[in-house]
Amino acid sequence: MPGSFRIGSLFGIEIRLHISWLVIFALVFFTLWQGEYRTSYPFWSQEKRLLVSVITALLFFGSIIAHELSHSLVARHFDMKVSSITLFLLGGVANLRQEPPTAKAEFFMASAGPAMSLLIGLIGLAISNFIDLAQTPSLQVVVAVAAYLGYINLALAAFNMIPGFPLDGGRVLRSAIWAVRHDRSKATPIAARGGQLVAGLFVLWGVVQFQEGGNALWFWPFLLAYFLYNAATQSLNQERVGTLAAGMRVGPLMNTAFTAADPRSTVANVVRDLMLPRHLRAVPVVNGHDFLGLVTTDDVRKIDHERWADTPVDQVMLPAAGLVKLAPEDDLMQALERFTDSAVLPVVRDGRLVGLLDREAVANYIRMRDLYTQSQGAR
Repeated sequence: MPGSFRIGSLFGIEIRLHISWLVIFALVFFTLWQGEYRTSYPFWSQEKRLLVSVITALLFFGSIIAHELSHSLVARHFDMKVSSITLFLLGGVANLRQEPPTAKAEFFMASAGPAMSLLIGLIGLAISNFIDLAQTPSLQVVVAVAAYLGYINLALAAFNMIPGFPLDGGRVLRSAIWAVRHDRSKATPIAARGGQLVAGLFVLWGVVQFQEGGNALWFWPFLLAYFLYNAATQSLNQERVGTLAAGMRVGPLMNTAFTAADPRSTVANVVRDLMLPRHLRAVPVVNGHDFLGLVTTDDVRKIDHERWADTPVDQVMLPAAGLVKLAPEDDLMQALERFTDSAVLPVVRDGRLVGLLDREAVANYIRMRDLYTQSQGAR
């Protein structure tokens, strides 16, 4: 997600923080400091209330990480790759590199997050209810923090189980329809339309909040509606792309008329002779029949212009061992899911480069196929 940065990793999964997270952190902190704790514990000092509010807000976002980590670990169990977890304005998201392979996988993956939030909520409420403050008044802060985390995590679990895609409840709904109809492409539109419907209900809720007044967070339902509607619409578009790409292989769409660079060529020569005249974003580096790597325009930009004439291209390229590679017989939709930061992927057979797959070229093909399908349907 653009605008995010790495803060650590858990179980080999990168944890990232989006800049918008600062807004929601400040909002949660201020609500606790000047609202919840100020009303419930007016005898606390200003410094104590501030410190407890910061700790509670951090623990709350820790529980969001636990929620997303549950999704991620279950996804891994079903052989789905998870690139990272990102905290942002509306909570958190586990970034999956592929769709669930089965309805069962999606059901358990989607249920894991709310189940973790439910568990944290019940533990928090249990701690707050079983501590007798009459006998242990020193644990008042523990009770306050545990009670807040208990209620907020139960609310988080309930919210996420709303049956609107891509919320967890929407994914559970899709998995159920998928299991019954044995077709994900038929289940996704139903779940996604549910997400759009829920977004509309959030808009109505926001209008009511605005008209009633007195609620400083009246705009929050509109933000949720915007996120849900866009995400649900994007899911519909992705499923449509999947339908259009169904049955297609990488081979017919790969570029076999590529020009490769010699590893001893300089960056200046590659830019002058290949990238500029042919408008190339990536050039493969080949030594005989061996595919060594790929040099992109982004790689070139990292080198000072003064060094272009003296820098061999094999010192700049992305080595083949670290690249995502395709085979000509790979499914086109699965290939699309493997595009991440790179716009061009090498197609390799038996260690030899046989073609390049360009994401933009694939997108153009799918658009044209969509137009053709619509024209056939209009007849």
